[in-house]
Amino acid sequence: MESTEVAGNTTTDSISARLYGTHINRTPTGSGSVIKDASATVYSALYANQQFIQLSVTLKSADKPMIVLRRVEDSYVNASQMLHILVALNYFTAEQVKAFLDNKVVSNPQYLSQTYGTSEPLLADLSDHHLFQIRGIWIPYDKAVSIAVNFDLYKLLRKLFLVDVHDYDKFPAYEELSPQPAEKRPSEEARDASLTKKKKKYSSGTKLLSQALLESIIASNINRPSLLPPVVVDDNAELIAEAKAQFSEIFKTNGKDSHFYTSDEISTRFASIILKCSAANIKPSSVLDVPLDPLGRTALHYAATLAADNLVGILIELKINSPIRGDNNGESPLVASVQVTNAIEKGNFLNMLSKYLWPNLWLFDNKCQSILHHLILVASHNYKGAKFYFGKILEWVISNRDRTKNLHAFCRNIVNAKEAQDGSTALHWAGNNELKWFIFLLLELNTNPEAVNNLGVKPIDFDCVKQVVALRNAYRQSPVSSLAVKTLLEGLDDVNEDDEYLILLVQTGVEFLNKLAPFESVGVLEELSRASAEPATKAATSTSTLQSLKILNSIQELLVSTNVEFENVINAKKAEINALNDELRDATILTANNRFVIRKVAEKISSIDMLKLQLANVNEKLQMLKAETTDNENTNEMKEEECTKSINVDEPFIIKSIYDKLVNDEPIEPTPELMDSLPPIKDLRAQLAAYEELNASLEREAECLQDYSALTSKFKKVVSFCTGVNLEEVDDLLDGLLAAIEGQQ
Repeated sequence: MESTEVAGNTTTDSISARLYGTHINRTPTGSGSVIKDASATVYSALYANQQFIQLSVTLKSADKPMIVLRRVEDSYVNASQMLHILVALNYFTAEQVKAFLDNKVVSNPQYLSQTYGTSEPLLADLSDHHLFQIRGIWIPYDKAVSIAVNFDLYKLLRKLFLVDVHDYDKFPAYEELSPQPAEKRPSEEARDASLTKKKKKYSSGTKLLSQALLESIIASNINRPSLLPPVVVDDNAELIAEAKAQFSEIFKTNGKDSHFYTSDEISTRFASIILKCSAANIKPSSVLDVPLDPLGRTALHYAATLAADNLVGILIELKINSPIRGDNNGESPLVASVQVTNAIEKGNFLNMLSKYLWPNLWLFDNKCQSILHHLILVASHNYKGAKFYFGKILEWVISNRDRTKNLHAFCRNIVNAKEAQDGSTALHWAGNNELKWFIFLLLELNTNPEAVNNLGVKPIDFDCVKQVVALRNAYRQSPVSSLAVKTLLEGLDDVNEDDEYLILLVQTGVEFLNKLAPFESVGVLEELSRASAEPATKAATSTSTLQSLKILNSIQELLVSTNVEFENVINAKKAEINALNDELRDATILTANNRFVIRKVAEKISSIDMLKLQLANVNEKLQMLKAETTDNENTNEMKEEECTKSINVDEPFIIKSIYDKLVNDEPIEPTPELMDSLPPIKDLRAQLAAYEELNASLEREAECLQDYSALTSKFKKVVSFCTGVNLEEVDDLLDGLLAAIEGQQ
């Protein structure tokens, strides 16, 4: 297994100085770890001649310990093993974990290398590794910590994260109980068997769908920019019924077994129908690419709805269904896919979009509604799903190197498109539905807020759009300010870290787009001229004619060679410019990633500075309280000294005549002799005042002690809230932080 080169070798440099977004200043999403009755032990391990720090996790509900590996060479962590703990605890299924990794890791542009000119992503997909212990998705240390915190796994995995890889030799070597190198857990055996079956069938099945085929399908669209209408079913009822029966058999499990289908199997299913069509001189598409329900949806619509990406590719590859054929409303298979959450749950939306359904991005339905209009409609009842699909579409167009499919084409052809009924843009609909997140992104994509629809309404007329425009203008004045960023994100409602990254990605993409706007595309390379410099026919034999022919041939040869050289230079320059355009796509994402990292680092530094300020304020308050307590003690001592001169409150105050009667249990009667023996009223009042003053002094001292304890408790709660550390561990954290600050000074 090769390590990611850009990560560096952390065995030669401590990782502690290179982390960002880690557990040091992250707040857990829950109140504590989801793990109960679990223990973890750190070992050193050696698999495939590579060194690993291994955390063996013992769960009460598991038969065998589970392992989570951290690679010594670059500190990459096996994210699949981390999340499999939640599967063992029945919090999630294996399918949900795979979908999460596909959606948030594998297809996430944040995992693109942060080094210019390096195309290797910041992850290693070793899902097919021959050793079970290494199998999974490997991600950088800081992102693994972030995932652990988000899923409340950090407390259990803390030993793995806090260990220094330099100490590899200090840990006990892990020895397997069984010598088998690839022993699998029972929960994994069924999955591996399924994957093996799938791979065997798939290896002889579908090939990678040719993008040239999709290009030719798009070129054949006579209804552009709309989709092709549904096939009219008038004749060939028997063949159509036979085809529908085959489709019914394919979809009988609602796409659950779709990944088992191969191109050969599907072709065999429809071979007899295609032969009958050929014999009757009928186009197979008029029988196969027909509506399967009253809404006019084809088999491709159903496959896209079920997120059966393998089946989608087969149907297009075999030309059974056209990706540019709409239903009765002219809605594409891509629209059918975004109306449900199956593609999110399976984690394959970006795969379907990039390989099969991208032509639908540039087409409109019968009402001239674009994909953006449909996403706004979906957002009105499935907000999170629409946000996800919109984000993935933007990531795809921003990272696309083809100028006909990139952000420039998207902004030019789709963003400001108006639907036919009211002439409203997607921004009109987003403003009407008060979708602030969509409004902001549409504005960032240069949607015109002053566009007037058929009713004379502008997007800026909506109060929600005005609010977002105000937030956007305030943010643009100081985009690097953490306060401005925080205000913007709070104003957009329900925005997480992924949404914040998408904002930066879109802003960077549009920024690059605006800078390239003055430059037209250089186009494709031209073919070199094949003009021949054959000498002219020697019809004449005179000397003058021969000399003229020689001169003419020389001129022709010069022109041909000059033309060839010129075309070579032009083609070389075009190749260089096209290569720069390709690099620009990567540079856009890299710039957005670096800006995002810089912003997060700035936020962490600001958070640390705030904690330092709070700590200084608390220490100052403690010193003030101590000084006040000392002053109070001195004042009390002075008062006590003054009182002592007249009355010693520490001595018992006894009226002997009354005290003797109380000791002897004799009745006390106010006789003249007793009244005469009493001290003067002035002395009694002075004694009482002295006791009251002493009591008040004691009460004030008690209140000071209580306030000191309450302030200390509040400080601990503030530190616990800001750092995500448990309340019981605050003292240790402060001791370590104070030691670190003193060490830096």
